[in-house]
Amino acid sequence: MSQYRIGIIGLGLIGGSLGMALCRQPGNLRVVGYDSEPATGQEALARQGVHEIAVSLECVVRGADLVVVAVPVGKIEQVVAEIASALAPGAIITDVASTKGRFAKVIPPLLPPGVHYVGGHPMAGSEQSGIAAADPFLFQNAVYLLTPGSETPPQVLAALEQFIGMVGGLPLQLAPEEHDLMVAVVSHLPHLSAAALVNVAAEFNQRYPGTLALAAGGFHDTTRVAMGSPVLWREIFASNRASLLRVLKAMHGELAAFIAALSVGEMAEVEARLERATVIRRELPARKKGFLTLLYELVVVIEDRPGTIAEVIDILKEINIKDIEILRVREGEGGTLRLAFEDENALKNADQLLRARGFMTQVRGGEKR
Repeated sequence: MSQYRIGIIGLGLIGGSLGMALCRQPGNLRVVGYDSEPATGQEALARQGVHEIAVSLECVVRGADLVVVAVPVGKIEQVVAEIASALAPGAIITDVASTKGRFAKVIPPLLPPGVHYVGGHPMAGSEQSGIAAADPFLFQNAVYLLTPGSETPPQVLAALEQFIGMVGGLPLQLAPEEHDLMVAVVSHLPHLSAAALVNVAAEFNQRYPGTLALAAGGFHDTTRVAMGSPVLWREIFASNRASLLRVLKAMHGELAAFIAALSVGEMAEVEARLERATVIRRELPARKKGFLTLLYELVVVIEDRPGTIAEVIDILKEINIKDIEILRVREGEGGTLRLAFEDENALKNADQLLRARGFMTQVRGGEKR
């Protein structure tokens, strides 16, 4: 059986994490990487993010069955143009950019006959960047979007879904334009809003020193994404400008409604809007299979003492925990853990085991027990 060869161009957070996940896979797979910074390539090799470092763009794609372009949005078109002549018929090329509409139009004409492009976007990431932040488990249970065209052959989609499965992702197909609007709502708008919130707080901090010192968990959680690379996000916003402007106007309308109600003291209207948001947010993620095939979640209250988290894990050692997150920790008081399971039976078993040991639990969207 011939070796399946995957080339990864760009070995930062996403490219490096993909490579690390792929290199952990058994089988006849060869991962070849390339980065414009030689030191990054060497670190990826040392961290087992690739099997081999190519000396040029042409070398990384020559003979590749699948090529993943994981460079910043502003460089994707240039990179594809440079590698096009080295791609063999039957090769598949994808990217990891968070915008898709423009690339669906400009990339296919750059490719030779028999080479297929399908946009890709893993819905996973971090405020950190670079190969130092790469994580082989970054894509575990994360939705991985694909934006095929109407002419994309079924076998190409099957190959990409197999690739996504190897890194632990959950494939979901969207039209490119649909993708850009939806991602503008749930990814680009939150980042812009976080940046705006930090800037407003900084302005008030200048006039009222100590304002930022009062920032607690809510402010930190809400603004964490604002620590992302400004250059990277400038390129993303530019690439998805039309969709982002559309959702920004909707956000402006929602804020205007709050301003109008507060201005005349219509607190019932304010409460109604807050209640609507509370209900919707409480059900995310929902405890049922839906649009993104979400997991079943359990929130566990824990004490502030050594070994509590390890105790929870030990109690559930016979149950497959798909995801775990520390939601909140208060020194001297304790905090909460979010545990995610792949089906309702696992959720119920975990809930029963923990309650039997005296832990307070809450099924996400359900009642405290």
